[in-house]
Amino acid sequence: MCSIRHRYAHRLFAVAAFACVCMPVHLRAEAAADETTPKGPPKPSVALALEQLGYRPIVSNQTMRAGYANATLNFIDPEHLLFTFSARKLLKREPTQQEGDQDHAVIAEVIHLPDGKVVRQAEWRMHDHASYLWPLANGHFLLRIRGDIYSLDPMGSFNTEHLGQRELIRSSQQLEMLDISPERDLLMVETTMPDRVGDDPDEQKSHPVSVNFYKVEALPGMPVRLLDRGRASSPDIFSIAFTAMGVLQTVREDRTHWGFDFHAFSGKTVELAGMTSTCRPRSVFVSSAEFFAYGCRGGDDRKLMGGFNLLSEAKWVFTIDDAPFWVAVDTAPATGRFAVRNTLTNGGVPDQPDGPAGVDLRGQEVRVYGGREGEELLRVASSPTQRPSGNFALSPDGLKLAVMHDDQLEIYTLPAIPAADVSLHKKEQTALAPLRPAEDVDVASAMSRTSDQ
Repeated sequence: MCSIRHRYAHRLFAVAAFACVCMPVHLRAEAAADETTPKGPPKPSVALALEQLGYRPIVSNQTMRAGYANATLNFIDPEHLLFTFSARKLLKREPTQQEGDQDHAVIAEVIHLPDGKVVRQAEWRMHDHASYLWPLANGHFLLRIRGDIYSLDPMGSFNTEHLGQRELIRSSQQLEMLDISPERDLLMVETTMPDRVGDDPDEQKSHPVSVNFYKVEALPGMPVRLLDRGRASSPDIFSIAFTAMGVLQTVREDRTHWGFDFHAFSGKTVELAGMTSTCRPRSVFVSSAEFFAYGCRGGDDRKLMGGFNLLSEAKWVFTIDDAPFWVAVDTAPATGRFAVRNTLTNGGVPDQPDGPAGVDLRGQEVRVYGGREGEELLRVASSPTQRPSGNFALSPDGLKLAVMHDDQLEIYTLPAIPAADVSLHKKEQTALAPLRPAEDVDVASAMSRTSDQ
């Protein structure tokens, strides 16, 4: 593996031993078999024409950098995809339209695999171009229209003409951020009061952020339930790495050593392994017991990537080709596998998320990793480029990747999960038992205690 480990003070730290780039498993095998024969890119097991599904890309340099959600792609189950996209069609003006609305139609299709047949379809009227769809467990989804949140059950028997749409939250506030735990069982919703009619759009105003936490119950064949788990407020919009068990904190040990502490909502704190990095690492949970982090190997470019778990193990670390920019992650938490989409640039990564106008974007690619050793299982291109997640999806069983690529929707078959990966994943889940909080824990209060430490 492209890493070594050493103990510094009281933590085990993962360190990149040398500059290396991990090669996909299938490419390593091919290279070993015949190093002289050039190999092309991986071939999809299924390729569907996007035009036949009614999709016409509505993208421009301006809308791309503004972060418009152009399309979404998610697995409902191993044989069905939920594909949604902005449609080119005229809409009648409605009396409920508000100042600043950008009304447009979004088409939602349930696609059967491998034949590509559209088995169910719905249409929504959206009033902005922000993200609107998030996957839950067991084939359920969250849908946002303005500040209202609905659940979807695309394969269920209820309200089939609207893909099982049910109202969960009705709100007049402005949704600023919606984040969900890797197991899709804890929801964090950040909202602010909307601007009033007549407000100057160029005038910068400070709006306090309301933060609401909900336990998510998304059982097969049952309506989705959101159970209140506390409320808080914040002066600013924020993002954290969390699960239904607790929250991850990055602790600076010295100039180049960073530790990870897991603060369980039950009140316990677990000191985890650390990472050697010249910048503050950024962490993403893959499952309730596993996470990876981006760090820096000299300078500020985050070209280190390391995997960790709640057993206090630093599992792997290696260097990557390109620093993360407009990154999106999809996970198969039951397996430990995860997919990362990165946006590639010619030159450095811009300081601002939207990037200066002069930055040359050279495309996006998706890589699928295994959780035990961080081995790269697949690397493919995705297009058209978009800032939000949505143009790729990893199946819940970790055995398929769906990706939009040019004029096709491509499905790739991934290698079977090795027995060693299954064994480690089960072992990692045992670390969760002593950390489980009470069923009615107030997540907001527990998180507030963590921030005071």
